[in-house]
Amino acid sequence: MTPHSFFPALPEALNVLTATGLLLIAGLVGAHLLRRVFPQVPAITGYVLTGLLIGPSVFNLINVPLLADMSLLVDLALGLVLFELGRRVDYQWLLRERGLLFTGIVLSTVTFFALFLLMTWFGVSKLVATMVAALGMATSPAVVLNVVREVKAEGQLTERMLHIVVIGNVLGFVAFTIGLMAVHVEYDAGWKSVVLHPIYLLLGSALLAWVMSRLLVWIGHYLGRDVQARTILALALIAATVGIAFMLNLSALIALLLFGIASRKNDPRHTVVETDLSPFTGVLYVALFVFAGARLELSHLLTLWPAALAFIALRLLITLTTTTAMSRLNGIALRKGALLGVGLVPLSGFNIIMVQHAVGYYPQFGAQLSALVVSILVILELLGPIFTRYALVASGEAKN
Repeated sequence: MTPHSFFPALPEALNVLTATGLLLIAGLVGAHLLRRVFPQVPAITGYVLTGLLIGPSVFNLINVPLLADMSLLVDLALGLVLFELGRRVDYQWLLRERGLLFTGIVLSTVTFFALFLLMTWFGVSKLVATMVAALGMATSPAVVLNVVREVKAEGQLTERMLHIVVIGNVLGFVAFTIGLMAVHVEYDAGWKSVVLHPIYLLLGSALLAWVMSRLLVWIGHYLGRDVQARTILALALIAATVGIAFMLNLSALIALLLFGIASRKNDPRHTVVETDLSPFTGVLYVALFVFAGARLELSHLLTLWPAALAFIALRLLITLTTTTAMSRLNGIALRKGALLGVGLVPLSGFNIIMVQHAVGYYPQFGAQLSALVVSILVILELLGPIFTRYALVASGEAKN
């Protein structure tokens, strides 16, 4: 008879909680070490680099199954980011500042068509090129918000940057959804998938956002000025939005962003005092960016680096020229217009979620799309925060 062993089976014994603790500790230590050597580098870059080192691509201290198990925590972190960004957007001000709205739309449109042509020039299929170009429209809300908070930035450039981030993410999601229609057509999915799926995604996500925003205001009124209760309420509704979006196959990205915007709109008298989620966002931001680094794959970059570098260079060129050319329309100097373009360099990490959505329907198509997007993110997850920090500091709006 084989004796029973009471010793744990390592490394299989590493569970989600242990991995989360390792993720947070490694991220904090790695970012601290990097900042000691390069003081001007944002903490985010340290988090991502640390995640890359401890993830499957390098030392594999946290493997792919563990990363999958930790996705719930990361989804909550993403939810907080998008809700916070939505709460900061003043849509009434944006409608009055038509020059800014026009700038955001022009920038997204030009970016899409330019990146589409570039990808097809590299031999990428038109379907994949369409989806990659759509994802290229979206600047990372998590990076921009975190860097803004880190350097305590306030001013013209900061507010314009945050609002253009929202415009780019919304338009990027719409373009990606329309591209998904073309994918359905390509794979003969039937008219229901072609027509109803995009409508379901857009309208369903918007409806979910509206319901959650009403609940936040209604229950918030009932709770009064109990700060702790309001904080718990906000976290509960954000978590519920993520969970319901997942259950109903909706877009958590668009639902949470619209949730934040709608909750502000539905409370015009500000009877519900702004909820301070900063004690939670600090922890979750560290987990989010270390996790993002751990998911990056270096293998794709070895073969796709020419297309990835061309994508990044063209996107930066378009952003710089567009924001500079339209700076007067936005009431800012040419120099600040150029810096605005620099600050918009980070690519949205939410792209991975959208890519996974496509992979779930068509694995062969999604794999090709995923390889290209991850190759681009390997570079921009590390360099993007540096560009944003430089733009905020050089504009004079950073207080730290």
